[in-house]
Amino acid sequence: MQSTTIPTVEIASKSANKKMKFIVGGVMVALAVVYLIYTGISSNAAYFLTVDELHAKGDVMLNRTVRVSGNVDAETIDFNNRDLILAFDVVSENGDRMHVVFNGPKPDQMREGAQAILEGKYDGETFTADSLLLKCPSRYEEGEIEEVQVQAVK
Repeated sequence: MQSTTIPTVEIASKSANKKMKFIVGGVMVALAVVYLIYTGISSNAAYFLTVDELHAKGDVMLNRTVRVSGNVDAETIDFNNRDLILAFDVVSENGDRMHVVFNGPKPDQMREGAQAILEGKYDGETFTADSLLLKCPSRYEEGEIEEVQVQAVK
């Protein structure tokens, strides 16, 4: 009689143990997925501001990754071919200026009237761009926008 009751208890115990392992494993996988989503979002998150808004926020935005848009001032474009350093100013619609430095090739669309969307960090004086996107009116068809994106050389 002992043989019939003991295996029943052991079978129920093994079944409960397997369920517990499955639940713990599922919780661990769910926590890992949530952690990866959180770190992915926080590392790629960037505020999108105009030059005016960036200056208005002041020290709060210093050395944080931000996206800034403004119009290129063609008179300030300075490109060093040897070191691939592009420096220029962007101007807001209200006339606020921001000096930009970009380490990478000079896009063909870098001219007066181009709207720049920059991603990088602002130190209070100079915006160091890691990514440069230029929007220019297309030369070929009226009303279309030609976009070119360039990444910084690291």
